Amino acid sequence: MSQGIRVTQLFDCADVGKVFVREGRRQGMPWKIIQGPWTRGGTKAAYYRFRLEQALAYPRTQVWHVNMGGRAKWARGSFARPYTLTLHGTDIRENYWQDQHHAVMKEDVDGAGHVWYTTPDLREKAEQARPDAEYLPAPVDMAELPGWNPAPKPRVFFPSRWDASKGGDALLQTAAEVVSAVGSGGEVDVVGLNWGDRAAEAARLGITLLPRMPKNEFLRELSTAHVAVGQITGVLGLSELQAMAIGVPTVFADHIEGYPADLAVVDVQRSEVGQAVRDALADPRATSARLGGPAYVRNNHGAAALLPRLEAGYAKVLGTAG
Repeated sequence: MSQGIRVTQLFDCADVGKVFVREGRRQGMPWKIIQGPWTRGGTKAAYYRFRLEQALAYPRTQVWHVNMGGRAKWARGSFARPYTLTLHGTDIRENYWQDQHHAVMKEDVDGAGHVWYTTPDLREKAEQARPDAEYLPAPVDMAELPGWNPAPKPRVFFPSRWDASKGGDALLQTAAEVVSAVGSGGEVDVVGLNWGDRAAEAARLGITLLPRMPKNEFLRELSTAHVAVGQITGVLGLSELQAMAIGVPTVFADHIEGYPADLAVVDVQRSEVGQAVRDALADPRATSARLGGPAYVRNNHGAAALLPRLEAGYAKVLGTAG
């Protein structure tokens, strides 16, 4: 019904826009993405380049898809078109409710033809702001993932950054418990990224920090893990989903409601994470086979599986839904 709708994604967040456009174009959709000037240095020249790209896209665009609340002024203004909006986290969790941001955020949300949010924890606030807001998970591009290739030495990977948004104190406490559970004799590598304002604390706990790196290199590193440990927020981030999709057994603590019953993780309470990691290390391949992470992610978060819901939203905006 909507394969002919010409959509331009405005901006990106956690690669959501890129992945949807890439998958849409694989399927023949006339979609594209324009990045914001802040991704190109934030200079005056970057701003003019952005506006030029938008001006060139405007005549062939029927729907703008704005990623992140607070940015939809670019879908109105001089290049106004109907638009959809994806709320990604801080925008609806915090900014919408703050006096200094509320008016802008409300205008963005109210003006959108359709609104999505990307994680189940956002549901209550998203629906307060927009009762018809729909959960549309962040997509995973299955085609870009390497095969699972565990390193010769057992390896436990914390794929999220070290900061409050990923669990803060609870994440660091969990990391300490994992290091203690696998032993300090060097038989197991426990690694994470040198990313986040609490990364130095993680290093002091015994986590080996890897430098931040391009996405393809990160995915290769992730594919060498025997076990991954998710953030301590109750929500699966993109890096955890990528680990699951590769086949890495992923220990996930205290998840919130809103995920399917067959969530393909080692599902434990936070206090049990260390022991769960030890158990998974005993036979990672058997644990991976039992969990079925790749199939779960493909069916629930794969970009191809989510595309019909995206198309339905675009059709709704244009009044062409069946």
